Amino acid sequence: MTPGALGQIALGETTSGRTLEEQTLGQRTRTGILQLRFEQQRGKTVLTRDVQKAPLMIIRPFELPCGTLMVFVVNPTGGVLGGDHSEIVAEVGTGARALILTQSATRLQPSPSGAVATQDIRFQVAAGGRLEYYPERTLPFAGSAFHQTLRADLEDGAELGLTETLASGRVLMGERLAFADYRSRVEVWRGSQRLYLDQVRLQPGESTRAPGIWSQWDYAASGMWVGSGSVNDWPAVPGQLACGHTAGGAVWLRAASARGPTLDRALTGARNSLRAQLFGARPLQIRR
Repeated sequence: MTPGALGQIALGETTSGRTLEEQTLGQRTRTGILQLRFEQQRGKTVLTRDVQKAPLMIIRPFELPCGTLMVFVVNPTGGVLGGDHSEIVAEVGTGARALILTQSATRLQPSPSGAVATQDIRFQVAAGGRLEYYPERTLPFAGSAFHQTLRADLEDGAELGLTETLASGRVLMGERLAFADYRSRVEVWRGSQRLYLDQVRLQPGESTRAPGIWSQWDYAASGMWVGSGSVNDWPAVPGQLACGHTAGGAVWLRAASARGPTLDRALTGARNSLRAQLFGARPLQIRR
């Protein structure tokens, strides 16, 4: 996909170029659509565009003490089914501050037919705007298949923060690394310059259980931030969390843990540190 292609993706068209109408009901179970636009008006961030199509919905926006406008993305069904498709588009105007969260973990349900669930996310952030996207953990059930793409296009002076957290499965139910396929592609552009690219493809098999590949870890996280500040105090947890910067200047993060709460605490601490240094922002005070 070329830079600026965000505006060329028509509603209902997948990144493969096939329209949803061309796919059978057996291949495409449900299509959720969410389009959001955040703008600054009279010194406050407001939601000026809100298009929703089930099973994607949002809870009404909440203004945080820091002035950031927060929305929760909600899927009121039992999770993501094989063949489901979701499209999320969010635009942030100059001076606006937006935070997008999910209300709960993303549960990837089994797909007996082998149909892949897909999600396409597109972000645009104007100069002086800030968008942060910190979804809850993705939990792949045994037999699930999921492909996701996320692309963000930033103007000069735009700020962006992203995290992605993945579990190895429903561990307590004996479903460790029992999903069929998981793929994620995240790329961030500033004009014609790609600042960040991360691709993950997991198809569990015997090699996946080898030492050094997941090994004893059941939870993994990645993150990326672009801001106007610089990082002088790099957050790190030996054997668990590390971060650095790409050639394009984006800050990356990788983390893994045997326990979800342990990973969450390390990720929150690193996020607060990086936000303070890159955005000059205080820790988020999230109300659930």
